[in-house]
Amino acid sequence: MKVKEIMTKEVITFKPDDTLHRALMVFTKRGISGAPVVDGEKLLGLVTELDIIKVLDIYMPRIHFTSVPHFFLVLAGLKSKSKTTELKKKIIAASKLRVDSFMTKQPVIIDKNADIMEAARLIDTYKVNRIPVMEEGKLVGILTRNDIIKAVARLDLDLIKMKPKCK
Repeated sequence: MKVKEIMTKEVITFKPDDTLHRALMVFTKRGISGAPVVDGEKLLGLVTELDIIKVLDIYMPRIHFTSVPHFFLVLAGLKSKSKTTELKKKIIAASKLRVDSFMTKQPVIIDKNADIMEAARLIDTYKVNRIPVMEEGKLVGILTRNDIIKAVARLDLDLIKMKPKCK
């Protein structure tokens, strides 16, 4: 099975000058954990929850974003109309950072015609959750661990259906 058969073709992307605040809003609203950063059709990088957690931990080490991202906490802090505190100032400063300043600049990529087992090996080797899918230097999709799991499960179910019944 080829990557192009199971990848997500409608890719949510960021521009290099999008802010951390926008990334938080998109991740929260769309229920995603990472997206490519593009300039036109050119892939510049990938921004993920882990990238965001790292930058927030630098700006706000007392919050300790070490495992589960508490993006709602950060968003609540940004929207709060209460008296500005030191933490709120830090959250506001961090929220204005451009995604190109903290994104993964050389993400693992794969060609749309590659086999899904090659994609699985890349995901395992590089310990990533998603891989931008390319065709002739252009972003054409994104492939996640979940896409591969679903595809393998479908293959397994199809094989079971085709298995001859024993008498």
